[in-house]
Amino acid sequence: MELFNNETASHNAMPAILHEPISDEELSYLSLVLKLIVNPALEVLGIFANFINMAVFYKMGLSDGVTQNFFILSMSDCLILAIALVNSITYILQERIYAGKHPYVEIVHLASFLATTFPQTFSLIITVVIAVVRCCCVAMPLRVKYLLTAGRQLAAILVFSTGALCMLMYAFAPLRVIYIHSERVNSTLPMFINLKWYAYTLFTNIFFNIGFVIVIICVIILTISLNRSSKFRETSTSGADVTKQTKEGRKEARVVKTVVFLCIIFILCYLPTMIFSIFGHVESEFSKTGFYRNANIFFLMFLEFSLMVNANVNIFVYYLYNSRYRTVFRSMCGVKEQ
Repeated sequence: MELFNNETASHNAMPAILHEPISDEELSYLSLVLKLIVNPALEVLGIFANFINMAVFYKMGLSDGVTQNFFILSMSDCLILAIALVNSITYILQERIYAGKHPYVEIVHLASFLATTFPQTFSLIITVVIAVVRCCCVAMPLRVKYLLTAGRQLAAILVFSTGALCMLMYAFAPLRVIYIHSERVNSTLPMFINLKWYAYTLFTNIFFNIGFVIVIICVIILTISLNRSSKFRETSTSGADVTKQTKEGRKEARVVKTVVFLCIIFILCYLPTMIFSIFGHVESEFSKTGFYRNANIFFLMFLEFSLMVNANVNIFVYYLYNSRYRTVFRSMCGVKEQ
């Protein structure tokens, strides 16, 4: 009897110790703010900003490897934002208008969620190529011009992107749609099955983690190089005697700053994704059907927010640290340089 009472007391004490960190009411409010207001606004603004980026870089000319890669990155970010916007629109339709009862809207919503993986992978590849090429320019500046041409950089992006696409298609190829009855909304809704989750998670985890580490290493190398070159220019330049070499050094420094800030923004915005992946492996209840389901759903919405921020802020980095971009942008806006 005493053992039974102890077990009952222990069982009754569990809810006081373990509880969902985000209540249903709080999740509803957070969903309203993020999914219905903040994220759609960022997606629309980001698409507009990246169209501007593509127009400016195209007018600058794509013969230069740096401009070419920034142009491709803008295309990739624009695709991420467009797919995310479709996901947000279908979320609004399904949750706020159709009350979760429209199967075709739900299919598009689920498909857009899965499809985001493709441009995210391409964006990672382009960012890694940009960072690695700039590190090579620092390590062997005289040889990179002839070895890492714009064409070869494009070839590297295409080769790695094709390989990643094949791996993702292998994981998505068996995907099928089945329809199940939902008691919550009293309707038949679609569900994707047969996705090769093991191959998918293995590939994305390894691929993104390796790329993430490479970008971090490149940021450290470029930051050290930037500090050294800055100190060298301060000691070698006197008064108004600015040599051609010093001007070229300053131009290279601006390019390095652009790459460093792009990479830092990328790291900060993709860090929550890495944390989400690690925590999901450590805590089995951190899932859509687990004990911490509300925290899982909120984290997914926050991941979307961080990705949208990453795709939005690049235009400010280009404008602040790329003088050619700034000049072309102003000329397109009708502002004459003085």
